[in-house]
Amino acid sequence: MTTYIGIAFAALSCLVCVTNIVNYTLRMMKKRRGETYGKSSGIHVLSMVFSIMAYVFARDSLGAWVFIPAILDPATLFIFAAPILLFRTRGKAGRQQDQR
Repeated sequence: MTTYIGIAFAALSCLVCVTNIVNYTLRMMKKRRGETYGKSSGIHVLSMVFSIMAYVFARDSLGAWVFIPAILDPATLFIFAAPILLFRTRGKAGRQQDQR
């Protein structure tokens, strides 16, 4: 019974991952065309949460394979890249103020 619950959570994680990939691809295409686009996705951590729940329920059956959608999800990757991007932006802003 818990294996089926784990598979359901793994499927939800895959769904969130695919949704984020499609969303970010469409946003990049609109940006290249010069069109405006709305807010970014609000489901940054959801694929990771679903993967953890799938691992908790079906630990022996599915193993660590349930974390693949969370690893491939661009929203999850953005969470890990956000501090680097923040420091780069602050560094550029500081250099521009020094030049003025």
